[in-house]
Amino acid sequence: MTIYFRRGYPSVKTPPRGCSVYCAHKVFFPVLFCVVSWLAMLPTPSLGGLLHSEAINETVPLYSAGPIDSVDFKIFIEDSSGVLAAVPVFEQTFTELDSGTSLVFDSGPLFAQAENLLTNDVDDIVTVYVGPLSTTYNESSFFGLTPDFYGNQLTSIEAHLDTIDIVPLGQILTMHVAQLDFTGTLEIHGQSLPEPGGMLLGISGLLGLLGLCSRQRIHATSR
Repeated sequence: MTIYFRRGYPSVKTPPRGCSVYCAHKVFFPVLFCVVSWLAMLPTPSLGGLLHSEAINETVPLYSAGPIDSVDFKIFIEDSSGVLAAVPVFEQTFTELDSGTSLVFDSGPLFAQAENLLTNDVDDIVTVYVGPLSTTYNESSFFGLTPDFYGNQLTSIEAHLDTIDIVPLGQILTMHVAQLDFTGTLEIHGQSLPEPGGMLLGISGLLGLLGLCSRQRIHATSR
Protein backbone atom coordinates (compact mmCIF):
# COMPACT_ATOMS: atom_id res chain seq x y z
CA MET A 1 0.00 0.00 0.00
CA THR A 2 1.42 3.43 -1.02
CA ILE A 3 0.53 6.86 0.52
CA TYR A 4 0.70 9.98 -1.71
CA PHE A 5 0.53 13.60 -0.52
CA ARG A 6 -1.44 15.77 -2.92
CA ARG A 7 -2.41 19.41 -2.21
CA GLY A 8 -1.60 18.89 1.43
CA TYR A 9 -3.85 15.85 1.82
CA PRO A 10 -2.58 12.30 1.98
CA SER A 11 -4.19 9.83 -0.37
CA VAL A 12 -4.08 6.03 -0.27
CA LYS A 13 -3.33 3.85 -3.27
CA THR A 14 -5.06 0.48 -2.91
CA PRO A 15 -3.06 -2.61 -3.96
CA PRO A 16 -4.23 -4.37 -7.14
CA ARG A 17 -6.95 -6.95 -6.72
CA GLY A 18 -5.60 -10.42 -6.15
CA CYS A 19 -2.32 -9.23 -4.60
CA SER A 20 -3.17 -10.56 -1.14
CA VAL A 21 -4.12 -13.95 -2.61
CA TYR A 22 -0.84 -14.04 -4.53
CA CYS A 23 1.17 -13.25 -1.39
CA ALA A 24 -0.68 -15.89 0.59
CA HIS A 25 -0.02 -18.34 -2.23
CA LYS A 26 3.76 -17.73 -2.03
CA VAL A 27 3.77 -18.40 1.73
CA PHE A 28 1.22 -21.22 1.75
CA PHE A 29 2.88 -23.71 -0.60
CA PRO A 30 6.33 -23.94 1.04
CA VAL A 31 4.63 -24.50 4.40
CA LEU A 32 2.27 -27.10 2.89
CA PHE A 33 5.16 -28.92 1.24
CA CYS A 34 7.05 -29.16 4.55
CA VAL A 35 3.99 -30.45 6.41
CA VAL A 36 3.12 -33.08 3.78
CA SER A 37 6.75 -34.22 3.52
CA TRP A 38 6.94 -34.60 7.32
CA LEU A 39 3.73 -36.65 7.34
CA ALA A 40 5.12 -38.90 4.60
CA MET A 41 8.19 -39.64 6.72
CA LEU A 42 6.17 -40.78 9.74
CA PRO A 43 6.36 -44.54 10.45
CA THR A 44 3.60 -46.65 8.96
CA PRO A 45 1.25 -48.23 11.56
CA SER A 46 2.05 -51.90 12.03
CA LEU A 47 -1.17 -53.79 11.47
CA GLY A 48 0.57 -57.13 10.87
CA GLY A 49 -0.90 -59.95 8.82
CA LEU A 50 0.29 -63.53 8.43
CA LEU A 51 3.27 -63.64 6.06
CA HIS A 52 4.21 -67.31 6.39
CA SER A 53 3.31 -70.49 8.28
CA GLU A 54 5.73 -73.43 8.59
CA ALA A 55 4.78 -76.84 10.00
CA ILE A 56 7.12 -78.58 12.47
CA ASN A 57 6.48 -82.32 12.85
CA GLU A 58 9.02 -84.47 14.69
CA THR A 59 9.18 -87.97 16.18
CA VAL A 60 12.17 -88.11 18.51
CA PRO A 61 13.57 -90.82 20.83
CA LEU A 62 14.32 -89.59 24.34
CA TYR A 63 16.80 -91.06 26.84
CA SER A 64 17.22 -90.10 30.47
CA ALA A 65 18.49 -91.45 33.77
CA GLY A 66 15.04 -90.72 35.26
CA PRO A 67 11.41 -90.84 34.09
CA ILE A 68 10.78 -88.58 31.09
CA ASP A 69 7.86 -86.15 31.33
CA SER A 70 9.13 -82.98 29.61
CA VAL A 71 10.86 -81.87 26.43
CA ASP A 72 12.89 -78.83 25.35
CA PHE A 73 11.75 -76.73 22.37
CA LYS A 74 14.11 -74.10 20.96
CA ILE A 75 14.48 -72.01 17.82
CA PHE A 76 17.59 -69.94 17.09
CA ILE A 77 18.45 -67.60 14.21
CA GLU A 78 22.09 -66.95 13.35
CA ASP A 79 23.83 -64.82 10.75
CA SER A 80 25.33 -66.82 7.88
CA SER A 81 28.87 -65.62 8.61
CA GLY A 82 28.77 -67.00 12.17
CA VAL A 83 30.32 -63.82 13.54
CA LEU A 84 27.40 -62.83 15.79
CA ALA A 85 25.89 -64.92 18.58
CA ALA A 86 22.76 -66.89 17.69
CA VAL A 87 19.52 -65.12 18.61
CA PRO A 88 17.10 -67.23 20.72
CA VAL A 89 13.57 -66.86 19.37
CA PHE A 90 12.02 -69.51 21.62
CA GLU A 91 13.70 -71.47 24.41
CA GLN A 92 11.20 -73.34 26.58
CA THR A 93 10.62 -76.66 28.33
CA PHE A 94 7.17 -78.27 27.94
CA THR A 95 5.13 -81.20 29.20
CA GLU A 96 2.13 -82.93 27.63
CA LEU A 97 -0.11 -80.50 29.54
CA ASP A 98 1.22 -77.69 27.32
CA SER A 99 -0.35 -79.14 24.16
CA GLY A 100 -2.45 -76.49 22.44
CA THR A 101 -0.52 -73.52 23.82
CA SER A 102 1.07 -70.71 21.81
CA LEU A 103 4.19 -68.59 22.22
CA VAL A 104 4.47 -65.02 20.92
CA PHE A 105 7.76 -63.20 20.35
CA ASP A 106 7.12 -59.57 19.40
CA SER A 107 9.21 -57.08 21.41
CA GLY A 108 12.56 -56.32 23.00
CA PRO A 109 16.13 -56.09 21.71
CA LEU A 110 16.28 -59.80 20.82
CA PHE A 111 13.17 -59.44 18.63
CA ALA A 112 14.81 -56.49 16.85
CA GLN A 113 17.90 -58.64 16.17
CA ALA A 114 15.78 -61.57 14.94
CA GLU A 115 13.75 -59.27 12.67
CA ASN A 116 16.94 -57.82 11.20
CA LEU A 117 18.28 -61.31 10.41
CA LEU A 118 14.98 -62.35 8.85
CA THR A 119 14.69 -59.24 6.63
CA ASN A 120 18.30 -58.40 5.66
CA ASP A 121 18.20 -60.07 2.20
CA VAL A 122 20.85 -62.60 3.35
CA ASP A 123 20.31 -66.37 3.54
CA ASP A 124 20.93 -66.76 7.27
CA ILE A 125 20.60 -69.86 9.48
CA VAL A 126 17.58 -71.27 11.40
CA THR A 127 18.10 -74.06 13.95
CA VAL A 128 15.16 -75.94 15.48
CA TYR A 129 15.60 -78.09 18.62
CA VAL A 130 12.93 -80.62 19.63
CA GLY A 131 14.25 -82.54 22.61
CA PRO A 132 17.87 -83.63 21.94
CA LEU A 133 17.33 -83.47 18.15
CA SER A 134 18.46 -80.33 16.32
CA THR A 135 17.99 -79.55 12.63
CA THR A 136 19.71 -76.64 10.89
CA TYR A 137 18.36 -74.94 7.77
CA ASN A 138 19.06 -71.94 5.60
CA GLU A 139 16.20 -69.44 5.70
CA SER A 140 15.55 -70.01 2.00
CA SER A 141 15.02 -73.76 2.47
CA PHE A 142 13.14 -73.52 5.79
CA PHE A 143 10.69 -70.80 4.68
CA GLY A 144 10.80 -71.43 0.93
CA LEU A 145 11.91 -67.83 0.23
CA THR A 146 14.56 -66.11 -1.90
CA PRO A 147 16.22 -65.69 0.51
CA ASP A 148 14.21 -64.21 3.42
CA PHE A 149 11.47 -61.71 4.33
CA TYR A 150 13.33 -58.73 2.81
CA GLY A 151 10.93 -55.84 2.04
CA ASN A 152 8.67 -56.63 5.00
CA GLN A 153 8.35 -55.27 8.53
CA LEU A 154 7.86 -58.11 11.01
CA THR A 155 5.46 -57.61 13.91
CA SER A 156 5.62 -60.99 15.64
CA ILE A 157 6.94 -64.56 15.51
CA GLU A 158 4.51 -67.15 16.90
CA ALA A 159 4.86 -70.84 17.74
CA HIS A 160 1.73 -72.97 18.14
CA LEU A 161 2.33 -76.26 19.98
CA ASP A 162 -0.45 -78.49 18.71
CA THR A 163 0.59 -81.89 20.09
CA ILE A 164 3.17 -82.99 22.66
CA ASP A 165 2.96 -86.75 23.29
CA ILE A 166 5.62 -88.46 25.41
CA VAL A 167 5.23 -92.24 25.22
CA PRO A 168 7.33 -94.30 27.74
CA LEU A 169 9.06 -97.28 26.08
CA GLY A 170 10.59 -98.86 29.18
CA GLN A 171 14.22 -99.06 30.26
CA ILE A 172 17.52 -100.17 28.82
CA LEU A 173 19.53 -101.17 31.89
CA THR A 174 19.20 -98.03 34.06
CA MET A 175 18.30 -95.70 31.15
CA HIS A 176 14.68 -94.61 30.69
CA VAL A 177 13.52 -94.52 27.07
CA ALA A 178 10.53 -92.66 25.60
CA GLN A 179 9.27 -91.48 22.24
CA LEU A 180 8.23 -87.88 21.62
CA ASP A 181 5.62 -87.05 18.99
CA PHE A 182 5.60 -83.30 18.40
CA THR A 183 3.49 -81.27 15.96
CA GLY A 184 3.28 -77.50 15.73
CA THR A 185 3.55 -74.48 13.47
CA LEU A 186 5.84 -71.49 13.31
CA GLU A 187 4.18 -68.30 12.02
CA ILE A 188 5.77 -65.05 10.83
CA HIS A 189 3.52 -61.99 11.02
CA GLY A 190 4.18 -58.58 9.46
CA GLN A 191 3.43 -56.31 6.54
CA SER A 192 5.04 -55.12 3.32
CA LEU A 193 6.99 -51.88 3.55
CA PRO A 194 5.52 -49.04 1.42
CA GLU A 195 7.40 -48.11 -1.73
CA PRO A 196 9.08 -44.66 -1.40
CA GLY A 197 8.25 -43.88 -5.03
CA GLY A 198 4.54 -44.26 -4.33
CA MET A 199 4.68 -41.78 -1.43
CA LEU A 200 6.56 -39.22 -3.53
CA LEU A 201 4.06 -39.56 -6.37
CA GLY A 202 1.22 -39.06 -3.89
CA ILE A 203 2.85 -35.90 -2.49
CA SER A 204 3.52 -34.52 -5.98
CA GLY A 205 -0.05 -35.21 -7.07
CA LEU A 206 -1.50 -33.53 -3.97
CA LEU A 207 0.68 -30.43 -4.37
CA GLY A 208 -0.12 -30.23 -8.09
CA LEU A 209 -3.86 -30.42 -7.45
CA LEU A 210 -3.72 -27.74 -4.76
CA GLY A 211 -1.58 -25.54 -7.04
CA LEU A 212 -4.11 -25.80 -9.86
CA CYS A 213 -6.97 -24.89 -7.54
CA SER A 214 -5.00 -21.91 -6.19
CA ARG A 215 -4.13 -20.59 -9.68
CA GLN A 216 -7.76 -20.80 -10.71
CA ARG A 217 -8.74 -18.85 -7.57
CA ILE A 218 -6.15 -16.12 -8.24
CA HIS A 219 -7.25 -15.81 -11.87
CA ALA A 220 -10.88 -15.48 -10.86
CA THR A 221 -10.06 -12.87 -8.19
CA SER A 222 -7.98 -10.68 -10.52
CA ARG A 223 -10.82 -10.28 -13.03
